Amino acid sequence: MNFSTAYAIGDDYLYLAGKADRFHAGAKFTRVWQWCKSTAKGEWIFHDLQWCTSSVTVFLPVKGDDWWPCALSEEGDVEFMDGVNSFVEKIPGAGVYSEDAEGWGYLSDIQQIGEHLYAAGYAGQVYKRVARDEWVHVDHGILQARGIREGQYSIQAINGPHENAIYVAGCRSEPCHPVRASFWNGTIWRELKLPEGAGRITNIYVESAARIWMCGAEGTLLLGNAEDGFESLSAVRYNQLFYSVSEFQGKIYLGSNLGLFVYDPLNHAVGVREVVTGMTPELQDANIVDSVDQILWSIGPKDIARFDGLRWERIHHPDNPSIGAS
Repeated sequence: MNFSTAYAIGDDYLYLAGKADRFHAGAKFTRVWQWCKSTAKGEWIFHDLQWCTSSVTVFLPVKGDDWWPCALSEEGDVEFMDGVNSFVEKIPGAGVYSEDAEGWGYLSDIQQIGEHLYAAGYAGQVYKRVARDEWVHVDHGILQARGIREGQYSIQAINGPHENAIYVAGCRSEPCHPVRASFWNGTIWRELKLPEGAGRITNIYVESAARIWMCGAEGTLLLGNAEDGFESLSAVRYNQLFYSVSEFQGKIYLGSNLGLFVYDPLNHAVGVREVVTGMTPELQDANIVDSVDQILWSIGPKDIARFDGLRWERIHHPDNPSIGAS
């Protein structure tokens, strides 16, 4: 299996998606896995979807209600499941090959912000789920005309502390993929000015309303907010692509094409440095980082591990060769 996206549901509960190595990257197939440490070795369960999954998350409609793992397809399909029941909704107009596709393109990210799910993607698409089977555009001002290719707004990440403070970011589909980011205050979108040298944004992490982290290409690591602006915190350039960012025990962890890295806001002079886990062998890959409760998760295409602040533990997947010892 080759994992492409994941979400940490709990200390002992992971939700992730990928496909077998024999499938090419664009194959309309995804196997969605859940790992729960109900036994000493952990338990893996899965089901298959006939689409490319671009993002996964968990949806909690109302505080105290049941939560639903959600998988978003590039074409705008959203599967909701609770371990027993499942259903699929289609975001109207999204996608490329869907029967109802309007020509804006694929969707790339889904997140719960406040009490609602939001999904975003190419051409400035942003959708809000207001009820079951009801997704509406909330992208007036950034949604581009159908069929645009050169200069298309490729939104790769969406997140925010609440529904009147939503950030989207990615790049423009032009040579060198110049960065672009926008902010929604609940009424209008406005463009964000990011530091010179920032590369395309791939992920957004909300530490608080005042501390929004963005990461991306060319070693980009930004901290700030829409009102005060953003500052660049990374001296890394060119060959480092940060795919994801998350906070754990006061430090910022980054999954990248070169492995797992960490930045300590209280020790800026040290910069962004590689994480040494002490496992044998060390982490082989680390595209996705996520934290929940008392655990930091690192998920790569093949290597999965978690950290409790003292010790790293590798999680073996039954469809992949074992990597060292746990």
